[in-house]
Amino acid sequence: MIDVVYEFQCNSCDANYIGYTSRHLHLRIEEHKCSVIGKHLKDKHNQPSNNLHEQFTTLKKCRGKFECLIYEMFFARKKSPTLNNQNDSIPGKQFVSIFLILLFIPASFILMYFPTLYSLDNVTQHIIICI
Repeated sequence: MIDVVYEFQCNSCDANYIGYTSRHLHLRIEEHKCSVIGKHLKDKHNQPSNNLHEQFTTLKKCRGKFECLIYEMFFARKKSPTLNNQNDSIPGKQFVSIFLILLFIPASFILMYFPTLYSLDNVTQHIIICI
């Protein structure tokens, strides 16, 4: 399986959603027909949730769930998705676990393990270095 962080971008407005999956993306897209994404299309645009695939893009292919969780947080912070809610994003327990783990990992290791973090904005880089 390929772990990916993905984004849904509504074709009719600026609404977006950031998520990750450890399964095939096309399966996750099918599930989103009955999620906040399908509800958004139905309620806001009176559109069926057919042909969603063209509105999804892969933001990052990851080497595991942990890496996906971190990149999901960074992309969510950078892109401020409007359709994500507390239940859809990283659960509080996982966030606290990741934060505690990061407190004990040197910043140089994080930047070495996640080299593409250099391409994120300076604010995010400073947050990582402070951790």
